[in-house]
Amino acid sequence: MNLRYLSLLSLFLLIAISQSSNAQLPVSLSLPQVSPFEERSITIGFTEIKLEYSSVGIKGRDIWDGLIPYGEVWRTGANKNTVFSVSDDVLINGQPLAKGSYGFHTIPGENEWTLIFSHNSEAWGSYFYNEDEDALRVTVDSKEMDSKYEWMKFSFSEYTDTSVAISLKWAHRSVPFEVTIPREVTFAHIEKQFTTLPAFSWQGWLQGATYTVQNNYRLEKGLEWAERAHSMEKNIQTVGLLGKLYILNNRIEEGLQLAEELTTSWENEWRSHYSAAEIFETADKTDEAIKAYEKAIELHPNERSKQVLRQRINALD
Repeated sequence: MNLRYLSLLSLFLLIAISQSSNAQLPVSLSLPQVSPFEERSITIGFTEIKLEYSSVGIKGRDIWDGLIPYGEVWRTGANKNTVFSVSDDVLINGQPLAKGSYGFHTIPGENEWTLIFSHNSEAWGSYFYNEDEDALRVTVDSKEMDSKYEWMKFSFSEYTDTSVAISLKWAHRSVPFEVTIPREVTFAHIEKQFTTLPAFSWQGWLQGATYTVQNNYRLEKGLEWAERAHSMEKNIQTVGLLGKLYILNNRIEEGLQLAEELTTSWENEWRSHYSAAEIFETADKTDEAIKAYEKAIELHPNERSKQVLRQRINALD
């Protein structure tokens, strides 16, 4: 066997080995998805709520109990399972769900649906769904809609400062559920800020105390924060809010003393009499509140604002 033949044989063997090796390597292309990927998110208070899913179209098909059978686990979209994420602990229709990301599956029914939040958020569709991995199941009623949604979507509505309604909508069907952020979760975010820069200004403590009054929540902590603001800066705002929180914490005499202080220390300021009136009103001292509102009207330079103050008096009469 000559040298040239050996060289050609070696070359053919190398090519054969290379082709055999390459044949074992998976080769795939990234192609456009028929079902477009969507992300929808909303922040309620400090809590982000997010849904990631691949929308799917009707395309002339029968959807409910047709393409999507009743009584079977559905990925709630196309491709991999829909993912539901929350950045804080929340309530789903009143039931607790810890912060994190969850595979969101459903079991459709003619009227009643089961919503499933699975600890496994990386599954492909519902083919590998395992009930043992459930974090939460919630039963909800579905609703018929007059309008038709060609493409499946999730929507947010009915916002409050602690809750939002989420609806799965497709064809003529809507499946709503509610996510609620417990007040203590939002409060914890506010309280944590007092370990940062806001702790160095009276305005930050005043804002925190105002939040407790507006939401009638943790008023004892609101009083503590109002006292902190007052110790840093004595003005109409800090005195007025502290007086109101004294009343709300059943320290009536201290609150009324601050109302009197407002009317004497800043006797020519309409805001001071207005703040005093609010303290008196909180303490159910109607006559004193009306008198303070009338003084605020007398001192206020704006006629429209005077009308608003008169309405406060009328509400007390």
